[in-house]
Amino acid sequence: MDDNFIQLRVVYVDLPDMIQLGVVVQYRGWSASSYAYDSPSRFAEQAHDLLAWVSSPDKAVQIDAGADTGIGCMVLTFYTVDQLGHARCSIKLASDPLRRDARPEETWRMAVEVKTELGLIERFARECIAMTTDFSGEATLEGLAV
Repeated sequence: MDDNFIQLRVVYVDLPDMIQLGVVVQYRGWSASSYAYDSPSRFAEQAHDLLAWVSSPDKAVQIDAGADTGIGCMVLTFYTVDQLGHARCSIKLASDPLRRDARPEETWRMAVEVKTELGLIERFARECIAMTTDFSGEATLEGLAV
């Protein structure tokens, strides 16, 4: 694998209501990590929507979790940029501050667009779906450096 990737894993499970996702992004010299909460069923639904999107990538599709309210946030937006189907993933992260009484400035944020391919997105979607069955493993979207 290259040094350019987005990686998700389940780090905490509180069934049936909640999972905590750990997300790591490394792309062209930038890196960030955060956590975000979601329901297992909602995350699975979003992963299935992403998998379906790969066959017909006409509109953007998102996988999001958490909220940018100091609890951690992740938004992955997948889209194509031309008629040839060149794909991108825009990612926005907001960290969970270390203290509950943290100032808004203590929440770190990152936004970056990652170049990728539809085949890599398909593999990522399948890995996300697999994570929702036993809440183990990880899903990795490889990014292209060019």
